[in-house]
Amino acid sequence: MLISLPALSKRVEYTLVVDREPRSITGKTVQAITINSQLPGPTLEFVEGDYAVMHVENHMEKPITIHWHGLLVPNHMDGVPYVTNVPIMPGSAFTYEFPIKQSGTYWYHSHFGLQEQYGLTGPIIIHPKERPPNAPVDQIIMLADWNDERPEETLRKLKRDNEGFAIRTGNSQTLVGAIRAGTIGNVTKRNLYSLINAEVSDIAYDRVITNGRKDWVVDQPAGRQVRLRVINGSTSTYFYLNYAGGPMTVIAADGQDIEPIELERMLIAVAETYDILVTVPEGKSLEFRATNYDGSNHTSSWIGRGEKVFAPAIERPNIYTYAANVGTEMIQRIQKKHKSSGGMPKSDMGHITNIEGSILTGGDAQQRPPAPYQQLRSVTSTALPKHAPTRSVKLMLTGDMKRYVWSMNGKTLSEDAYIKIKKGENVRFVMVNSTMMRHPMHLHGHFFRVVNGQGDYSPLKHTVDVAPMSTTMIEFKANEEKDWFFHCHILYHLESGMARIVHYEGTEVSPEIQAIRYKALEDPWYAWADIGLQTNMNTGFMITRNNRNDVFLTWESNWDNEYQATLGYYRFVNRFFSGFVGVNTDTDLDPHRTRAVAGFYCLLPFKINALLWADDRGNGRITISRELAIIDRFGLGFEYEYDSFSKSEYVVELTYWHSDFLSFAASYHNEYHGGVGVLLRF
Repeated sequence: MLISLPALSKRVEYTLVVDREPRSITGKTVQAITINSQLPGPTLEFVEGDYAVMHVENHMEKPITIHWHGLLVPNHMDGVPYVTNVPIMPGSAFTYEFPIKQSGTYWYHSHFGLQEQYGLTGPIIIHPKERPPNAPVDQIIMLADWNDERPEETLRKLKRDNEGFAIRTGNSQTLVGAIRAGTIGNVTKRNLYSLINAEVSDIAYDRVITNGRKDWVVDQPAGRQVRLRVINGSTSTYFYLNYAGGPMTVIAADGQDIEPIELERMLIAVAETYDILVTVPEGKSLEFRATNYDGSNHTSSWIGRGEKVFAPAIERPNIYTYAANVGTEMIQRIQKKHKSSGGMPKSDMGHITNIEGSILTGGDAQQRPPAPYQQLRSVTSTALPKHAPTRSVKLMLTGDMKRYVWSMNGKTLSEDAYIKIKKGENVRFVMVNSTMMRHPMHLHGHFFRVVNGQGDYSPLKHTVDVAPMSTTMIEFKANEEKDWFFHCHILYHLESGMARIVHYEGTEVSPEIQAIRYKALEDPWYAWADIGLQTNMNTGFMITRNNRNDVFLTWESNWDNEYQATLGYYRFVNRFFSGFVGVNTDTDLDPHRTRAVAGFYCLLPFKINALLWADDRGNGRITISRELAIIDRFGLGFEYEYDSFSKSEYVVELTYWHSDFLSFAASYHNEYHGGVGVLLRF
């Protein structure tokens, strides 16, 4: 609930010491980030009207910032590096202080790089000023996802289109799987448009946890009513929540009171919070379960002491049906766009919020329901000023899953940073998700209305899930100043470009921030390599890449010193076209083996990759290739090359995926003949 600040405020202070410490979440000890030696960090409790003071000490070797997620704070206390704040450097400290203007369930987390995945998070409880004596007891349920792997390595694997995550979650899609699922016809149609397969998650996690543990116990006397303050503090995992004690009574969303609703199960997006009432049973321990959206894992909180009663299992997504339905929707949109004069089909503007069934959740709507936004109704009016000017901003949520680049209106933060608004306006964001992934969109410094058919009582939120192939509209009163971050709260989507800075025209951040703003707009490079060693030949591919640029080296050779190699540069335009220049050397080109080449890459129907070039001698080359997943872990690839100087060659290769770093391979090359060996990934 939001309130006006009283004249006198109680000063509430915390000291938060941020450091690296060893932790064992899965049984393997790795370096995590702790706050006061806790993971997650300590719960910060306030009463509305308090004055909060947090002394943050950085004992790490890297800079940090802390963002107070969902709290209405002064701009220079929001904790976004290079947007609102200078980072807290190693060995230094900074004091965040601001009045508490609201009550509810919130959380805090690092906004610097990938530190949130390391554990730099913690819960916040703000009690209302007038708290009834018989109020339910509070219990934090802070959900998180955890990998022992360094998140920087996870992001690098995503950039290289790593298939291991889907294999480990049991959601890889193969030719034989599609035949068995009866969707092979749809696969063929999607291939005609060269669409990628829709996925329900990006990453396979080692563990999902509650309050830093696999299981949590809520130890309260029987008959006691408990307010579960559920925080999805994960970096990229949506959860289905359900309870062995029957329907859950949901009374607040993102810290704001709503009219109570009864739900058997509900979907909570990344960075959202919900308050849920339960009553401690007599002689039983009832499971409150949070299940990964991809069905690969779950974490439990046990309400009460006694015989364990398990919550019903959540149905795993039918990944083939999901991919078929989402792919069909995407094809229909492509066809409508081609028939129209351009832009978004008019019918899409009618979808003012997430209205979705099994087509977008991977299963039956009762088993796997969408986010519960249609049922959320504020207890007080949230209507915006009626006579204020209105600004509408259409945001296409876009991305390229193969390159793992996420954007808005086809551009990343580094390419198009600002959304400009004016103070006093009613601002409306119409978000059209044209991707196959969910995006939890979070606006700093504001609460917005989710336009959901509840009229003046539309719920206020700070984070909203925008489902695949759906349109969501939010609106808010522009009552702030300076710059505020707006982004997808899947950490790896944010780091890959899906963000904007909402700028209030006529106001500016401090010169100190302006001087370092460029660091928020950087476009980092990522590098990897594949090396194939077989009895008949060896191959290699090395690349460094950012959002739109590739510099690469590729080669193949037999063991008799016959070889060809290309050093080149791609300029990415879209997933269907890239420009290319480079230098090629080939033993077949004697006596002058090296030549300059230029051309282009294009993605043809049926996901066929084609590279066409001409060299400085007037020769030309075309290379086409395709990879196909046959069954789990087994893939088949082919490449055909025709060069007007050295004529044609081809290779067919069968691979078995063993791990992220190793595959076994058998191949046949028309010049180098057959062979077996390994493919090493670095």
